[in-house]
Amino acid sequence: MSLKVFAGTEGFHEFASLVGLSATERTERLALLSHSFMPFRVTEHYACLIARQSGPYREQLLNIVLPPPGRKPFTGRFDPYGNKTYRQNQDPFLQHKYERTLLLHIDDYCVANCQFCYKVNEIRIERTAPAQSYDKKLWAARQYLAQHPEINNVLFTGGDPAAFRRTPDLIKLIRGLIESPNIRVVRFATKGLAYDPERFLDEELLAFFSEVNARTGKQVSIIAQINHPAEMDETAQTAIKALQQVGVQIRGQPAIVRGVNDSVETLIDLQQRFVDNRIVAYYLTIFMPVRGVEQYALLLDEAFRNVAESKRQLNGLEKKGTLLASHDFGKFELVGFYPTAENPEKIILKWHQAAIPEYLPAALRRHVPTRPEDILLLDYEPGCMYAIDHVFAFNGLPHFNSDGQLIEPHGSRDYVERLVSVA
Repeated sequence: MSLKVFAGTEGFHEFASLVGLSATERTERLALLSHSFMPFRVTEHYACLIARQSGPYREQLLNIVLPPPGRKPFTGRFDPYGNKTYRQNQDPFLQHKYERTLLLHIDDYCVANCQFCYKVNEIRIERTAPAQSYDKKLWAARQYLAQHPEINNVLFTGGDPAAFRRTPDLIKLIRGLIESPNIRVVRFATKGLAYDPERFLDEELLAFFSEVNARTGKQVSIIAQINHPAEMDETAQTAIKALQQVGVQIRGQPAIVRGVNDSVETLIDLQQRFVDNRIVAYYLTIFMPVRGVEQYALLLDEAFRNVAESKRQLNGLEKKGTLLASHDFGKFELVGFYPTAENPEKIILKWHQAAIPEYLPAALRRHVPTRPEDILLLDYEPGCMYAIDHVFAFNGLPHFNSDGQLIEPHGSRDYVERLVSVA
């Protein structure tokens, strides 16, 4: 199965010609790429998808694979989700951050690169595959699962598992995970339905998914990183239907980022198309503070207002996505702002998932409740809060600075390092 990809400077210019970038656009986007840490890489399918768009949708799709222009209101950091911090020392491709879930990072490679991806450092410099074979990684995962019977699902991620071109290898890995006695679900995290949907029309892969999903208490579920409604083109819709016909449930998990899907109109279209394609709305994840592409960031209250306004214009089936801010400490649902989202003095957060207690600073556990579903009511400063670290710093709580160092404040918040400047 061949796949054409545009990469590097030469690939950029070939891509630019295909999508019709002007000379000015080429110069501007190349300059912006030089400040991004994510290498340029995009499939021919996605380039053709962009070329077919017009108006805002063309610009929004371009902004997924090329950094957009815009102000950088703060300095981000590498690994803003604790993606590496919480991996097992002896097996760095395994991550057990949440009690019931094991992550298997099989390879730091994607068929195409989203410029705002929080795994930028791994994809940029860390190829784990040569260091240890896939068979050894699978063996280590199975051993870990045997020692941790509390785990009942595995998130199979990367990079992107859809980058595996040999179907037998992909099947071998998923089968090895799903056959562990306590595992009920293997979640297959991928951007492939947008970047390379034909990968999911492979008859051998579909037959395997059918076999797994026919078994009682076992299933493969796809977590689709579909960020924009235009990504669900005719080929993607064909792949989506083929997967659903063999029992695969697809969950949509877009990142909400500036210049891509921050408009209310685009958010409405995205959530409606999820329902049209029988995709379960899952998480709407706010941009994590990624180093080098901070122009993608939305103020927390701005992101909330946009999503809230979109949901006001959707029916009950369409507005099921949960707005989350992800962080090293866990996932926080943005419940709202007090007194209003237009005049935010306090932010209301709810723990959607908290990292297992050993990964939470003692100072955090002393000052705020940390059980899943617990509520946090914290002071909020309008105009400068783009991430959970900014909120926690302002409230004198443990947080991470732009160098990735954990800051555990002592005393009043007047002495807390300020991560952002008021616009």
